[in-house]
Amino acid sequence: MTLESLPTELRILILRALDKQSLHNAVLASPTYHHTYLLARRALLHDLVRCHYGLVDLAEPVAAIRSEGLYADVSANKQKIISLLDRRRRHRELELSGKDPFAGAPVSIEESIKLLHMYCKLDTIVTAYCRRAPCPPWMDQDTWKQQYLPLQLTETERARILRALCRLQTYYNIVGAREWVPENESGSQRFRKSSTWYRNFTTNEIWNLFFGTMAPWEVEEFGSVWMFARDQYQGMFDEIACEFPRSDPRWKALRPNSLPAEMMDLYPSEGEDEPANYSYSDYCNHLVSLGPCFLYKALKQPTYKSRRNLLARNAIASKSSFMDVVEVIKDPCPLLYPADKYEVPDIARVLPTMPAMQQPTHGWKQHWHRDGIVERVVFATRPRVTVDEDALEAWLGEDLERTIGYFDGWEWGYSILESTRFPVGYVMP
Repeated sequence: MTLESLPTELRILILRALDKQSLHNAVLASPTYHHTYLLARRALLHDLVRCHYGLVDLAEPVAAIRSEGLYADVSANKQKIISLLDRRRRHRELELSGKDPFAGAPVSIEESIKLLHMYCKLDTIVTAYCRRAPCPPWMDQDTWKQQYLPLQLTETERARILRALCRLQTYYNIVGAREWVPENESGSQRFRKSSTWYRNFTTNEIWNLFFGTMAPWEVEEFGSVWMFARDQYQGMFDEIACEFPRSDPRWKALRPNSLPAEMMDLYPSEGEDEPANYSYSDYCNHLVSLGPCFLYKALKQPTYKSRRNLLARNAIASKSSFMDVVEVIKDPCPLLYPADKYEVPDIARVLPTMPAMQQPTHGWKQHWHRDGIVERVVFATRPRVTVDEDALEAWLGEDLERTIGYFDGWEWGYSILESTRFPVGYVMP
């Protein structure tokens, strides 16, 4: 009996057991299996999506593809954005109740294909992370590069990075900037700038809609991947700086007229020397705000010149970033569903029983809770702080420390790496 002569149900089961490349080969090699694929392609593609994203909740990549074009600086999009992010956080409840069976899953073949295409782009960035993972503080750079890179990620480490990339894409689809496109057929140009989302949303609204639904360590996971993306652009600009400085006419000649004027052009310094702080670094924050899929595009450029030209067409100086949002939210906000499950009295007992993707890393626990026991999630419980339930409201502002905020650990992924990577006896700063 040949494979083609098997009953349709068995052929479908065979196809569902194949990886993407094997499925592709089988469908191309056999008209029978091509016909079988057409009969069951929705389920087959859905299975592939689940397989590729692994431990990542599918609601995250689904929100990323559905948020495309929902710019927060367009007032008409406000309710659509609120609805999208609400579906993302409540997808399990909506699916179980039958009110929205596809709140956190692809609703069509087209969405599954979009998810697979996005996965390929994000996977390229994960691979770049493995090759260029930042060196942790307990090791010297040479040893790290020679003995540990490329990094062999665990399934959970990989899923943390992939989850953060999906969230970065959703976040910057909404509050980020637009990529440069050539003039349209009418020849008109649109003056380009960074997003003005703050005209339609307050910082607190954006925080609650997006980050308030995450555990604090997941926000720092997001921050660690944000730092990695920024570092990739910094490396690209270091390469450009070897060709010519930012003030060079050759750099300016590469840039479209629709870009904002450079500060150095508006306020030229006296003398011929370039200001010490006039570097390409000012562009990095804006480029990160174009989202991970743009970073993929930059990484995959075939030549140095094509990558340089892509950056030149899209680079806008910007000091503001995700970091500023973290700094603005000074007071610990209450966690919103589904993250509110962490605000329970016996979290120290409950947390270790949760799946690995719902727990903080060893580094996060040790940084915010010195003994590694998480007795509260929003507030740090370091030994130097006495946690007294009755006196909590009377704490002075400088004594109250929330469990989120930039520190050097973001630069080497302390909220991503597993405990097995930490040397015995190492204590987080």
